[in-house]
Amino acid sequence: MGLSLDDLASGVAAGERPALARALSLAERDSAAAAGLLSRLADSLGRAHVIGITGPPGAGKSTLVGVMLRQFLEMGQRVAVLAVDPSSPVTGGALLGDRFRIGESAADDRSFIRSTATRGSLGGLTGAARQMVALMDAAGFDLVMVETVGTGQSEIDVAGLADSIVVAFPPGLGDELQAIKAGILELADLLVVTKSDTAGAQLACQALRTVAPLWRSAPPIHPVSALTGDGIISLAEAILERTRNPEPSARRAARAAQPAAASLAETFQDLRLELDTRLPFDPAAGLSIRSMDAAAPASGLQVQCSVRPGGDAFQLGAVAGALMTLAADRKLSCRIEDLDLAGGRMQLLLEHAA
Repeated sequence: MGLSLDDLASGVAAGERPALARALSLAERDSAAAAGLLSRLADSLGRAHVIGITGPPGAGKSTLVGVMLRQFLEMGQRVAVLAVDPSSPVTGGALLGDRFRIGESAADDRSFIRSTATRGSLGGLTGAARQMVALMDAAGFDLVMVETVGTGQSEIDVAGLADSIVVAFPPGLGDELQAIKAGILELADLLVVTKSDTAGAQLACQALRTVAPLWRSAPPIHPVSALTGDGIISLAEAILERTRNPEPSARRAARAAQPAAASLAETFQDLRLELDTRLPFDPAAGLSIRSMDAAAPASGLQVQCSVRPGGDAFQLGAVAGALMTLAADRKLSCRIEDLDLAGGRMQLLLEHAA
């Protein structure tokens, strides 16, 4: 017999690991039920400092997370890790590679490691990530590290989730730096050059020092080596110093202010994936379906659909009907705001049901 949401909430708030594991699984499969769980945990939210670890594939993010986890534990912190892995093409679940590379520091009862799959998310995070991070926060962890899958310039979802953003780069940046600097580099609060014990690390630091002043306030650069341990303590101290910064604290308060519901943008990602199973045609083949950022959660989320060259404008109606049905299943409202069949365009509004 399964636990009720009240019992599950009590277990999470008490820091019980089995309860947290069940709650995280709930967030992955049922965002509406997880929203109900988080509403019961509202008084326990907004305390953890969320650290986003991002960067290009091969930068050594998982190894960095592993050594940082151990360092934070030595500093007396309670740490949870959400490692976002690529989805298995067979099962759709996480491939679990990141968890093995991070290592099982979870044997320490002050730490907790969870892998989750991207499930088609293009921004480097799973759609359930916000709820999963909130649950780790509610379980009483001081720090929550979120390692993204490593997708390059599109990997900016983490900016809306983390209090501190760490961007990791390997030596030998070369032209790769030019390709990614306009995306994730400008989001960084701290820049990390990994594998600092190898040839090319000094050149990588110099390359970053050259371009970092072009973005925001020239984030500090930390060369680190997971092999020798060089720079790890300094990086950990810099992150802990940010936990005392009032700006991230304000962001934590804003996150906790509306903890119950998954954001409409994240919910739309789930709906978009379900469309493929509901329609007798591939909606991506002839249509462009995308969401526009809402100014505020209460204002709803605009969804724009347009016909690609060679597409069929009459498929817009099928998409609208399917989205309305799927939204209703999640206690959401979806309605057509504008329809131009001749021009092959449609605009929908997705809102929380009154």
